[in-house]
Amino acid sequence: MRTLAVVTLATAGCTRADPARDEATRTAQDRTELERLITVDLQVSRAMKDADDAVAHGNDDAALATIAQRARPAIATALGASDGAAMKTAWGKARREDVMSLLRERSTEMPRYEAAVKSGEPAKMLGAIEAQAEIERRALATVAAVKDRR
Repeated sequence: MRTLAVVTLATAGCTRADPARDEATRTAQDRTELERLITVDLQVSRAMKDADDAVAHGNDDAALATIAQRARPAIATALGASDGAAMKTAWGKARREDVMSLLRERSTEMPRYEAAVKSGEPAKMLGAIEAQAEIERRALATVAAVKDRR
């Protein structure tokens, strides 16, 4: 029994925490979770692209159906997943907020896009498409930040 206590005490001091390795592990875990969230955001992006394509081909009903059946549910799923994603680093928390901001902005812009499609007015459609393009630029920057850990 005495030998076990000595061995336990001797080995307990041999396992020191490595802060750099621990931080790298937490960052890698955050990156994995963020990539999952970005994948869901990509579903929203694809749905909006499909809606744009439908409008370009004169099929406004298909565009509105795509938004209702694919884009809105994907945003709801992504916001729920983002809100529940536990980030372990300050970097991960900041990137999660970037993703959530994108999703909120997509959600906010969607009624404007739908109204533009329903109106048939080119100026409204152009404004809605430009807003979507700006969101896509931000999404690309967010993806790059996650990939490059910026």
